[in-house]
Amino acid sequence: MNFCVIKNVFKTTKRWTGYWQRRKIDWKNRYLVTYSHPHRELISRVLATFTWMSLLEIGCGPGANIYNIISHFKGKQIGGIDINEDAINLAKQTFNGAFLKVGNTEDIMMSDKSVDVVLSDMCLMYIRHPDKAIKEIMRVARTHIVFCELHSDSFYGKIKLLFKEGYYAHNYLKLLEKHGFYDIMIMKIPLECWPDGNPQKTYGYIIKARVPKNITHTYN
Repeated sequence: MNFCVIKNVFKTTKRWTGYWQRRKIDWKNRYLVTYSHPHRELISRVLATFTWMSLLEIGCGPGANIYNIISHFKGKQIGGIDINEDAINLAKQTFNGAFLKVGNTEDIMMSDKSVDVVLSDMCLMYIRHPDKAIKEIMRVARTHIVFCELHSDSFYGKIKLLFKEGYYAHNYLKLLEKHGFYDIMIMKIPLECWPDGNPQKTYGYIIKARVPKNITHTYN
C-alpha cells in the first residue's frame, strides 16, 4: 500500500471536517460556476416530483445547487449551511436575503420541522457514522429529504472505496429505514449526469424519502 492510499484511509470524519473548514480556494470560479453541472439539473428534476415551499442544503458551499434550484423554482424559500466561512460569505453576496449560515450537519441551528426539504449533495460521504447527522436532518425537515450521495449495500464495496478514495459510502435504504423514513427511492446517477467524476460513476445515487412524522431526540 503506497503512502497516498494510507493517507486517504486515515482521513477520518474529524480530518475531513478540518480540511473543508480551512480550505482556501477561489470558491466563485472553481465551485459556484458549476451550477449547471448535469447532476445539479438532476437534483432539480427530482425536486419537481413533489410539492414543497422551503429547502435547506447542508454542505452548500457557495451555493451552486442553490443557484440551479432558484433558476428552476420561483417563490421558494431556499437556504444552506456549510462549515467553510469563505464559502458562506460568497453565498451571502450572491443570494441576498437567503438563510445562509456557517454550521455543522450534526448540529443544525434551526428549529424542529422548520423546512420542507433537506438536501445533501456529497456531504455525508465525509462522515463515517452518519446516524447523528441523519437524526439532525430528520429533526429539521418537515416532509422530504433528497440526497445525492455515495451508496452501496456491499460491505466490501464500501471498504474498497474507503481504501481507494478515503470516502464513506452508506447503505441508505438500511440507514433511512432504521430511522423511520419511508417511500424511499434510490436511483443510480446516470453516467451522462456525472461524466467527469469518480467515485460517482460507481457509487453515485440520488436518494429521496419522506420524513417520519414522529421524531425522537436521541443522539446515542
